[in-house]
Amino acid sequence: MIYLSICTRDRKKISNTLQSLIDYSKDAFDGYPTVKMDTLIEDNASSIYAGHSSNLNKIEQPEEDDIVVFMHDDVEILSSPSKFKQFIEFAKKPGVGFVGIAGATNFPANGGWWTSRQSGETRGFVWQGKDDVSMKPNYFGQPGQVTVLDGCLFASTYKTIKEIGMVQPEYLTSNWDFYDIHLTFLAHYKGYSNYVVPIMIRHESDGHMRDGWYQAKDEFMKRWNREIPCAVPVDKTNGLPK
Repeated sequence: MIYLSICTRDRKKISNTLQSLIDYSKDAFDGYPTVKMDTLIEDNASSIYAGHSSNLNKIEQPEEDDIVVFMHDDVEILSSPSKFKQFIEFAKKPGVGFVGIAGATNFPANGGWWTSRQSGETRGFVWQGKDDVSMKPNYFGQPGQVTVLDGCLFASTYKTIKEIGMVQPEYLTSNWDFYDIHLTFLAHYKGYSNYVVPIMIRHESDGHMRDGWYQAKDEFMKRWNREIPCAVPVDKTNGLPK
């Protein structure tokens, strides 16, 4: 089973996007018999961690290899459900932590994984824009292993999530910023391998960083200063997990 976990602070504001994800999961049931998918939505969550934790608790009788996809509330999945399932299930491979749509083999000391694009150490592809007419391509590189993943869409198995934990760390004061870096870096630190896989999405955000992101970045860097920067060798990270 694949669960789409979304937590939002204002469901009415982005109801069209949420409805598209609900319809997407229904299409997986109705139009693609081999794909079983459901959407979990937490309204008015106090934090990203609380919202996703609440969604995890909504899963009845979860299987260890069930996949939970953590998503922003302004994301539209463009891949067909069968293609989406094909790539998201790489999360079930032995030793894999998280899979997602964009990230970097090198997590730099400035805290912005995308800045590694200048040295060819980023991976992934995202359409960005408000609709199909205005969206523009944002190419980061070929799929492969990374140290961290972007939070607009990343996924793992229920078992791995429980092992890593969906609890807000004490060192991060922001309820909404840097959670993706914390979770995926923690998986990398614990010995898991994270991967960018070729999933097609549209992300409405323009990538602008809020003040909370900069504060969370400083807190993260202070906590992990002995491990940052960190990287996996680019020449050994091409392609998807075997």
